Amino acid sequence: MKIVMFIIVGAVFLAGIFFAAFNSGTPPPMATVRFFGVHEVSVVLLGFICFGIGLVSMILFTIADEINLRAKIRRLRGQKEKMQKEINALRNLPLASEILTKDTETEPEEME
Repeated sequence: MKIVMFIIVGAVFLAGIFFAAFNSGTPPPMATVRFFGVHEVSVVLLGFICFGIGLVSMILFTIADEINLRAKIRRLRGQKEKMQKEINALRNLPLASEILTKDTETEPEEME
């Protein structure tokens, strides 16, 4: 799945390079950006900046998801070990006939 993601990101990056090559005229097309003031920015540069911001945000969300999944794996491993200890304790219990004889001995006391 990661390979497919890298191929898609690479294809989008190549599309951006082709976009930059086709729009790199003598006076490059400019865009007015009103962010912390008014700035004149090349359309190509603006496209690369937006792509970079999207890439960084995707990486941050992926890292956050990875941290959550690793915590869940750690918690589930702890539960598994706890259940494995419980199963081993149940395997080491005395035989069923001994348990049945103990239960029948205590039943008359309960009826009184």
